[in-house]
Amino acid sequence: MKRKTYKHLRPKRTLAVPSDEKGFVLVTILLVIAILFPLVLAFTSRVQVNLLQAENFRNSVQAVRLSRSGIEGAIGILKTDDPAYDTLKDVWALDLPTLSLAEGRLEVKIKDEDGKIAVNQLVQKNGVDVNKDVELRLRSLISRLGGRAEVVDALIDWIDTDDMVTGAAGAEYEHYKPLGYASKNGPIDSLDELSLVKGFDKELLVDKNLLNYLTVAQTDGKVNVNTASSEVLLALLGTQTSALAQPLNDSDIEELVRHRDEHEFRNIQDVNAVVKISTAQAGNIASLIKVNSAFFTVSSKCTIGRVVYNSEALLQRDGKNITTVSWREF
Repeated sequence: MKRKTYKHLRPKRTLAVPSDEKGFVLVTILLVIAILFPLVLAFTSRVQVNLLQAENFRNSVQAVRLSRSGIEGAIGILKTDDPAYDTLKDVWALDLPTLSLAEGRLEVKIKDEDGKIAVNQLVQKNGVDVNKDVELRLRSLISRLGGRAEVVDALIDWIDTDDMVTGAAGAEYEHYKPLGYASKNGPIDSLDELSLVKGFDKELLVDKNLLNYLTVAQTDGKVNVNTASSEVLLALLGTQTSALAQPLNDSDIEELVRHRDEHEFRNIQDVNAVVKISTAQAGNIASLIKVNSAFFTVSSKCTIGRVVYNSEALLQRDGKNITTVSWREF
């Protein structure tokens, strides 16, 4: 009996790949990976950058709109406020709540400018003559804050239109030339400019808070006794000037501040009733103070993701009418 053979079931022989060919294939694969990996990485990084740029652009557009809408909201608040008298207890003066939005958050603040000293009134409209009363008040304010009163000389030179150096601490072109700029020789547009003026350093402006007591708004020169800080009132009512030959003493001014913090002043007669002053003093003081405000600064800050956008407007109120005096965005 013959034995059957099944050739088709026999295992096939495989040809062994020489070891040198295996090494060549491995090297080729590694080379391809080495070439493609940076390309893939670069492509992925580029895509991520494009996505981030697109997101930032979208956030920027939204932040601009929301920041500007914050100003509009503040205008609405001021329109509904009673313009007869303004105090720190009014809605506009309170810390407005931060609005948490789906896109981010919005912070809006309203500050009264009539409770401050109008720095541009230091030099009169002709651009040359100095308003001595404002000069004395500024010197008094800076001294009370612990600064050097003589720096007011440099501020006069910064605003006036002539090239004459004022006093011992004044500064004109020759002082600023090495710094790469010249004196303004005109009204200050923003309090940020003060950092350029000789003697007005960070210690005075920020650490001693001088910036909080000054304004660039073209006010009527009177200060709102309801909103002014004690520092401003001490400089205004506690300094002897041509407009106030008999200034109030510190204790009288402190009493005014205590009274207004508990009871707002609705008219000037209320002020005269708090401190015992002569008729002549009352008349002089009445020419320096008021109980309402016309100028307000609104700051609106919107934060969305990595984007932070600020809008700031100086507003003038006349009754129920609101006019934008200046606007900046950053």
